Amino acid sequence: MKRSLIIILLLIFNLTLGQEKIDPTESLISEFKSQLEIKKVSEFFVLKHVTYGSSHIFDLDDPNSCSSNRTYFTMYAFWKKGNNNYIKKFDNCGAFNSIKLANSKPNEFYQNNFENLKSEKVKPYQTSPDSIANGLVYKSISSASHQPQRYFWFYKNSQEYTNHFDKYNLTTKKENPNLNFKTNADLSIVKLNAISEEIINEMNDKELFKRLE
Repeated sequence: MKRSLIIILLLIFNLTLGQEKIDPTESLISEFKSQLEIKKVSEFFVLKHVTYGSSHIFDLDDPNSCSSNRTYFTMYAFWKKGNNNYIKKFDNCGAFNSIKLANSKPNEFYQNNFENLKSEKVKPYQTSPDSIANGLVYKSISSASHQPQRYFWFYKNSQEYTNHFDKYNLTTKKENPNLNFKTNADLSIVKLNAISEEIINEMNDKELFKRLE
């Protein structure tokens, strides 16, 4: 009997662990997209924050905290319905409440720069000009581990696009300057990220996001 109980518990543990290994990002976005479609909203964007290799502290006393065996992430959806602008937060453990925004900048910038946002790419941290040898182009690229990553999903009617960049590529150092620093800073995708993060940081600082049960 004890042996059977142990086997059952192991099966349950393995099943739970297997489910935990599945990244819920796509399912969360898909479900949210369906919810917006019911409300006749077909234009929105989602921004995901994740830093691979980082640790996340789970607070048992915080109802908004999340315990996950995967790398912890947060996502934020921005959309407009009528004259009202909204933001909604997600993480590994599910969704938070939607919040009405007084600031319309993220959605306005998104709508006005959609074509650039879907095609622009942040260039890598390049430390010296390209060189050519034997018909091949060589680049001197600097990289760093455990850097914040930004992932975007863009939706406009039937159009869907994704984009991504490593925030390390937006930095530069005096002793080893990034040749793409100014070019990257002027990209619409980087500007949208900055506009969005200003609001996200304010909301998180004020602890306005509440986890849905």
